Amino acid sequence: MREHSRFSTKTFWEPHLSIFAIGFLFLFLFEGSNATCPIEIRPPTLVVRYGDSASADCNTSVSHTMLGWESSVGEMQKISENISRWSIAELKDWDFDPPFCFLNHEDQCEDNLNVIVYKTPESVSISTVKDIGAMIEGNQYELQCDVHNVAPARSVTVKWYKEQTLLYQTNFTDAQKTPVSQISKFMIHPNRTDDGTRFWCEAEMNLGEAGPQPPPKNSSNNLIIAVHYKPIIDENKLSSVVTVIRGYPIELVCKAEGKPEPTIIWRAGTETIHGEKYTVKDASQENLFCTATNSAGNTTKSVQVVFKDITISRVDSTRPVIAGEQYDLQCFIQNIAENAVVRWYKGGRNIFNQTINSETLLTPVNETSRITIHPNREDDVVQFRSKPIINETKLLSVVPVFRGYPMELICEADGKPKPAISWKVKDEIIYGGSLNITETAPEILYCIANNSVHVTIKEVKVVLKEDYLPLIAGLVAIMVAFISVFFIFIYSIYYKTAKMGRYSLKDAKPCAQNGDIAQNGKDSTIPMKKLSQSSILA
Repeated sequence: MREHSRFSTKTFWEPHLSIFAIGFLFLFLFEGSNATCPIEIRPPTLVVRYGDSASADCNTSVSHTMLGWESSVGEMQKISENISRWSIAELKDWDFDPPFCFLNHEDQCEDNLNVIVYKTPESVSISTVKDIGAMIEGNQYELQCDVHNVAPARSVTVKWYKEQTLLYQTNFTDAQKTPVSQISKFMIHPNRTDDGTRFWCEAEMNLGEAGPQPPPKNSSNNLIIAVHYKPIIDENKLSSVVTVIRGYPIELVCKAEGKPEPTIIWRAGTETIHGEKYTVKDASQENLFCTATNSAGNTTKSVQVVFKDITISRVDSTRPVIAGEQYDLQCFIQNIAENAVVRWYKGGRNIFNQTINSETLLTPVNETSRITIHPNREDDVVQFRSKPIINETKLLSVVPVFRGYPMELICEADGKPKPAISWKVKDEIIYGGSLNITETAPEILYCIANNSVHVTIKEVKVVLKEDYLPLIAGLVAIMVAFISVFFIFIYSIYYKTAKMGRYSLKDAKPCAQNGDIAQNGKDSTIPMKKLSQSSILA
């Protein structure tokens, strides 16, 4: 009966699939049990300083036929049935095959021991890449950290410090196992605050958790930099605008900070003054310049001088001053364009101050300050005032000026209060008693001496003259040359005549004439000897 032998697909595959699944699972478990070697190396990584001893144990917990080490260096020692030890007294090999522990269990398996041999740097030093001496503020400079004879280099971290502040850090990338020397570089931009600052670098060996803790560090020497910077003029001690009361000189001080120590020069027109101090007088220029210079650069500050006239007088000047009475004095100030403080003095003592607020003023104005006094007999002082008198001996009314030769005119005046001196050249007013003129100067100049009493003006006429001295010198030179040629000519004629003249022989004896030598009709004064025919032919 075929029908009994027939079977369904389901009843056939279900038991067979179960058998396949169990076999696959058994195979997986079997392979998984051999995927790892049942040994343990303690420690798994050795970090050994060059020349030191080292050891590692290989343990197992399974039955075996052999447990041991393979290595080109060191020794193997059996500690127990399940422990084998690899050791070395002095590790002095840099590049060798790592030791491995092997186990003969069902099959042979093995595991490697990771060995890192290290050497700390022999030295760490810091320097500038170029020998530059002092640094200049604002420039860029490169520092260099040299790490000598270290291994492995890729484990070294170089740290850059400014004083105790970490600026930058980097790692070497050289994979060589043997000792090498490496260089790290770092750029700095020093400023004046860095003058005298200490820079240094440090090499730190990061050998991992198995390495020494804390990580070994080697620090460099200190590099103390010197920074030169150009001067900065102290604005607190020198204002940009200075007010000067005519007749009362003031001293300006220009101080500057810089390295090296700057030199100070004042320039006022063509005048140059060396030093920090400059005294502003009535004759000073209105625009002054203070320049501070050193090897790093220079700084210039301009100072505008504003001259003001001040006049002091009694409000009621018609009646005499009586001790014990009250009087008002007034101080008249011209051309105030900014806040001003009027200080009243009695003798050399300051007795009263008044502030004149001119912040709302758009243009310069004239102001008056008043003070009330109660004079006594101790205040009885006679005050003399006189108008300016210009010194006529130093400044003539007519001044000759030769073409091509500049000339300095000096105008001085006496008076009380001391007069201020200025020059009027066309429509320009030049303050000061000194005036340099050339042939381009106008024909008429004016010297003005001014004080609170009077204004004195002196007219000076400039007469332009030609300088004939070069022409006269040229004519004299021509005459000298002509006379020299004439005398040379006369001498040459005389010398030639004297050389070609007649000569007479001293003590010559006369002799009779003969017919053999022609005398040209003249008597012979030279004795002659008659020669024979044979002598002539010879």
